[in-house]
Amino acid sequence: MNNKSKYISSAFLLLLSSVIVKIIGAFYKIPLTSSIGAVGRGYFSTAYNLYMPLHVIIMGAFPIALSRLISKYNALDNKLMLSSLKKASRSLFFIIGVAGTGIILIFAKPYSVFIAGAPKSVYTIFVLAPSLLFACASSAYRGYYEGFMDMKPTAVSQILEAVFKLVFGILLARASMRYFYDYYTVNGSVLGTYPKNSDEALSLIYPLTSAAAMLGVTLGTLISLAYLVVYDRINSKGSIKVSSLQGRRELLSFSLPIIISCSVQSVFQFLDTASVQYSLNRLSDNVLRASLPTVVIPDSDLSSYAYGIFSTALDFKNIIPGITMALGVCAVPALCREYEAGNKERLETLMNSVFKYTSLLACYGSIFLALFSKNILTLFYSSSPDIISGCEGLVKYFAFTVPVYCLASTAVFSVQALGKPEKSIPSYIVAGTVRIVLNVALINNERLVMYGAVISGAVGYFLLFVINFSISKRLSGVRLSIFTILLKPLFIAVSEYFAVFYLSNYINFFKNNLINLLIELVVFSTIYYILCILLKALNLKEIFCAFNFKKNGLNA
Repeated sequence: MNNKSKYISSAFLLLLSSVIVKIIGAFYKIPLTSSIGAVGRGYFSTAYNLYMPLHVIIMGAFPIALSRLISKYNALDNKLMLSSLKKASRSLFFIIGVAGTGIILIFAKPYSVFIAGAPKSVYTIFVLAPSLLFACASSAYRGYYEGFMDMKPTAVSQILEAVFKLVFGILLARASMRYFYDYYTVNGSVLGTYPKNSDEALSLIYPLTSAAAMLGVTLGTLISLAYLVVYDRINSKGSIKVSSLQGRRELLSFSLPIIISCSVQSVFQFLDTASVQYSLNRLSDNVLRASLPTVVIPDSDLSSYAYGIFSTALDFKNIIPGITMALGVCAVPALCREYEAGNKERLETLMNSVFKYTSLLACYGSIFLALFSKNILTLFYSSSPDIISGCEGLVKYFAFTVPVYCLASTAVFSVQALGKPEKSIPSYIVAGTVRIVLNVALINNERLVMYGAVISGAVGYFLLFVINFSISKRLSGVRLSIFTILLKPLFIAVSEYFAVFYLSNYINFFKNNLINLLIELVVFSTIYYILCILLKALNLKEIFCAFNFKKNGLNA
């Protein structure tokens, strides 16, 4: 089985699992927001804002480095080094996970009080912190098998994590909400505090239900780790007795530029989200209320409610980039193998395929989300009309920016696969600085408010894509077709948008929103597929080889 076919097959498996995870995630976060309200969702998102910078540094550096090194030494058939890397990664990743968890616990209160302006979110942060340790330990197993382009452990563990997060998260959120609210109605108090009315009672309950929901996330990462440990023990062929010292040195040495790159990215991502919260906190209550649906909430919770609405819109925007990231993850060992072997012709074909399919998937999701944002929101938030009203415009305009986020991610993965992750550092600084400056300038514009963050994100990630795409092209020395990668998918997307926009009035004839949405999905997908075939944007032989993965893998 050639490297390109194996890449397509591995990418297909990981894409499939990513779609399943995103669907489960929708059934998690969306009902969760209905259960704990937009205010509780604001606390939930605040916890993630502190968690994600460390998560990006750890999970974006070490698994990628491990995957690339495993791919390299597997190509060289160096079994001693493979065993050393495997042994070193387990202990090293565990130590890093413990350190990361400690950092989150130390900064939980200062961040929630002084930056987020949401002191009550500290409980949610405390509950989330241990999941970083479990995620880091899991990445040692995922990165190792990804290096062999075996995506099954990653795919299955992601699905297990999402399922248990869904089950535990929603059950704990609803159970805690029911318990505390029932206790209030009977005794008139919430944990010893006597609120004046139900709005004040909910203000006290939301931080507790948010923390209970977050416990589901932590339990999900623990279950995922347990599966990976069992998978490794079943599939391990017996390790060679070797010192982990050489593997640790190699891993740390190769990881260092990626850590620096991810650290810069993480810092600016943190400053990006912090600048959004800071800018929302600076707005007057009148301006903020004017930009939001009419709701009855205390002024003290207004900025948390606004950020909850914004985060809910982000959930939908992040679905497609989260799925296309699978192409980037699979690209690292595949591109590395061709680059190290000096197969320039194969490398060129593979790189063009990676960017092309990223672009096609991104445009597909982007246009569908833009056209049917209200239908999708209504499907999940029919009981919360304020969330539908507040998110509809944000989701629609975020949808048009989706391809930029997807392509930027793939471009960064390509640079890492070519062994020069430090080359991405200036791009993170430029893009991050632009986003922060634009956030502060545009969100404070009374006519834009949260829409300012949509613009700043699109501009920043467009710069990130352009710079890293140029770096990838220069490092690889291959010819990347702008027509195939960008112009053809863009033409298909624009044609699709206007075709379905015109047809939507004729296919939206059922009273049931779900049935209408399914019909729209079928019509939309059919038209998109036909356009891709007519314009020769899809290679069916490449797609169908994915279904022969098991057979091909045995013959590899």
